Amino acid sequence: MIAGRVNQDQELPITVQVLDSDEQAHALECIVDTGFAGHLALPNSVILRLDLGPPETAAVIAANQTRFNLNACHGIVLWQGRRQAVRIIEAEGTPLIGIGLLWGSLLTAAITGNGAVTISPLSTAPPQE
Repeated sequence: MIAGRVNQDQELPITVQVLDSDEQAHALECIVDTGFAGHLALPNSVILRLDLGPPETAAVIAANQTRFNLNACHGIVLWQGRRQAVRIIEAEGTPLIGIGLLWGSLLTAAITGNGAVTISPLSTAPPQE
Protein backbone atom coordinates (compact mmCIF):
# COMPACT_ATOMS: atom_id res chain seq x y z
CA MET A 1 0.00 0.00 0.00
CA ILE A 2 1.14 3.53 -0.80
CA ALA A 3 0.03 6.26 1.60
CA GLY A 4 -0.06 10.03 1.67
CA ARG A 5 -2.09 12.96 3.01
CA VAL A 6 -4.17 15.63 1.28
CA ASN A 7 -2.06 18.79 1.38
CA GLN A 8 -2.94 22.45 2.02
CA ASP A 9 -3.41 23.00 -1.74
CA GLN A 10 -6.08 20.25 -1.79
CA GLU A 11 -3.78 17.95 -3.79
CA LEU A 12 -3.13 14.23 -3.32
CA PRO A 13 0.65 13.85 -2.90
CA ILE A 14 2.36 10.46 -2.66
CA THR A 15 5.97 9.36 -2.79
CA VAL A 16 7.09 7.37 -5.83
CA GLN A 17 10.43 5.55 -6.04
CA VAL A 18 11.99 6.16 -9.47
CA LEU A 19 15.14 4.27 -10.51
CA ASP A 20 18.00 6.20 -12.09
CA SER A 21 20.26 4.84 -14.85
CA ASP A 22 22.33 3.01 -12.18
CA GLU A 23 19.13 1.45 -10.76
CA GLN A 24 19.34 3.49 -7.56
CA ALA A 25 15.93 4.45 -6.16
CA HIS A 26 15.04 8.12 -5.69
CA ALA A 27 11.97 9.15 -3.69
CA LEU A 28 9.97 11.78 -5.57
CA GLU A 29 6.86 13.48 -4.24
CA CYS A 30 4.24 13.36 -6.98
CA ILE A 31 0.69 14.61 -7.18
CA VAL A 32 -2.05 12.15 -8.18
CA ASP A 33 -3.69 13.57 -11.32
CA THR A 34 -6.67 11.49 -12.46
CA GLY A 35 -7.03 13.77 -15.50
CA PHE A 36 -3.59 12.65 -16.77
CA ALA A 37 -3.86 9.41 -18.76
CA GLY A 38 -0.11 8.72 -18.75
CA HIS A 39 2.12 7.09 -16.16
CA LEU A 40 4.46 9.78 -14.86
CA ALA A 41 5.27 13.41 -15.70
CA LEU A 42 8.59 14.86 -14.51
CA PRO A 43 10.43 18.14 -15.07
CA ASN A 44 13.41 18.04 -17.43
CA SER A 45 15.80 18.77 -14.53
CA VAL A 46 14.70 15.58 -12.74
CA ILE A 47 14.93 13.48 -15.92
CA LEU A 48 18.49 14.77 -16.46
CA ARG A 49 19.47 14.22 -12.81
CA LEU A 50 18.27 10.60 -13.00
CA ASP A 51 20.01 10.16 -16.38
CA LEU A 52 16.95 8.48 -17.92
CA GLY A 53 18.31 8.60 -21.45
CA PRO A 54 17.59 10.57 -24.59
CA PRO A 55 14.02 11.73 -25.10
CA GLU A 56 11.74 10.67 -27.91
CA THR A 57 8.81 12.64 -29.27
CA ALA A 58 5.41 11.68 -27.87
CA ALA A 59 2.14 12.81 -29.43
CA VAL A 60 -0.28 13.99 -26.74
CA ILE A 61 -3.97 14.89 -26.91
CA ALA A 62 -5.14 17.43 -24.32
CA ALA A 63 -8.59 17.31 -22.71
CA ASN A 64 -9.81 19.92 -25.23
CA GLN A 65 -8.64 17.59 -28.07
CA THR A 66 -5.65 19.82 -28.97
CA ARG A 67 -2.78 17.70 -30.30
CA PHE A 68 0.83 18.54 -29.54
CA ASN A 69 4.22 16.87 -29.08
CA LEU A 70 6.20 16.47 -25.86
CA ASN A 71 9.48 14.81 -24.99
CA ALA A 72 9.19 11.41 -23.31
CA CYS A 73 11.50 8.68 -22.09
CA HIS A 74 11.20 5.29 -20.46
CA GLY A 75 11.96 4.50 -16.83
CA ILE A 76 11.35 2.10 -13.98
CA VAL A 77 9.45 2.80 -10.76
CA LEU A 78 9.01 0.67 -7.66
CA TRP A 79 5.24 0.36 -7.46
CA GLN A 80 3.23 -1.80 -5.06
CA GLY A 81 6.36 -3.77 -4.17
CA ARG A 82 7.55 -4.51 -7.69
CA ARG A 83 9.44 -2.93 -10.56
CA GLN A 84 7.22 -1.42 -13.23
CA ALA A 85 8.24 0.02 -16.59
CA VAL A 86 6.71 3.45 -17.22
CA ARG A 87 6.66 6.10 -19.91
CA ILE A 88 7.77 9.43 -18.49
CA ILE A 89 6.48 12.61 -20.08
CA GLU A 90 8.66 15.72 -19.73
CA ALA A 91 6.52 18.45 -18.18
CA GLU A 92 7.66 21.37 -16.07
CA GLY A 93 6.09 21.90 -12.68
CA THR A 94 5.21 19.45 -9.96
CA PRO A 95 5.79 15.76 -10.77
CA LEU A 96 2.52 13.94 -11.54
CA ILE A 97 1.31 10.36 -11.59
CA GLY A 98 -1.59 9.52 -13.82
CA ILE A 99 -4.11 6.82 -14.56
CA GLY A 100 -1.53 4.77 -16.48
CA LEU A 101 0.41 4.16 -13.26
CA LEU A 102 -2.71 3.87 -11.10
CA TRP A 103 -4.28 1.24 -13.38
CA GLY A 104 -5.06 -1.90 -11.40
CA SER A 105 -5.14 0.03 -8.12
CA LEU A 106 -7.73 1.21 -5.64
CA LEU A 107 -7.28 4.94 -4.92
CA THR A 108 -8.94 6.14 -1.72
CA ALA A 109 -8.81 9.71 -0.49
CA ALA A 110 -10.50 11.47 2.40
CA ILE A 111 -10.94 14.87 0.79
CA THR A 112 -10.42 16.98 3.90
CA GLY A 113 -7.48 18.85 5.35
CA ASN A 114 -4.72 16.28 5.98
CA GLY A 115 -7.08 13.48 4.88
CA ALA A 116 -5.59 10.05 4.23
CA VAL A 117 -4.68 9.04 0.67
CA THR A 118 -4.06 5.34 -0.02
CA ILE A 119 -3.30 3.36 -3.15
CA SER A 120 -3.66 -0.41 -2.92
CA PRO A 121 -3.40 -3.09 -5.61
CA LEU A 122 -6.62 -4.66 -6.86
CA SER A 123 -6.60 -8.44 -6.72
CA THR A 124 -7.91 -8.69 -10.27
CA ALA A 125 -7.48 -5.71 -12.52
CA PRO A 126 -9.09 -5.59 -15.95
CA PRO A 127 -6.63 -5.13 -18.83
CA GLN A 128 -5.77 -1.56 -19.73
CA GLU A 129 -7.19 -0.57 -23.12
